[in-house]
Amino acid sequence: MVYSIISFFSANSYATPNSPSIVDNKEVSICVEKYGDNSSECLGTLSDITETKLNTAYREKLYEISHYDYRQWWMGGSKQREAMKDAFIRSQKLWLEYRQDYCKSASTGAEGTKDYGAISLACLINMDIRRIDEIKMIHPDLSDG
Repeated sequence: MVYSIISFFSANSYATPNSPSIVDNKEVSICVEKYGDNSSECLGTLSDITETKLNTAYREKLYEISHYDYRQWWMGGSKQREAMKDAFIRSQKLWLEYRQDYCKSASTGAEGTKDYGAISLACLINMDIRRIDEIKMIHPDLSDG
């Protein structure tokens, strides 16, 4: 029984050929297919839109944390709220560095090719989408989750 459970998790923990890739993005593919070598404007617009969404989610959550009524927490104090705010700001700075390194790693195989920019951008966009979801999962009031 234990062996079959371990086998199940071991067999299912490896990527399969059909696993999604962090460098695949539908919108990026559409830009490249539609505009070919002239896709830089379309790709730039996608990048701007995603960065704006990420920055908006970050600013809104930072505002929510900064203005949360810490008296709702058990024996809450302003120091707790400031610590949460500082940790959130720090986590975003670290995440931005992580995103750059992660996407560099994920797209290295395409360096020197005409597709490198689109592949790298697809990774950045996918990472931004995931980060927006992560930001939305942070709730100063734990009952909001």
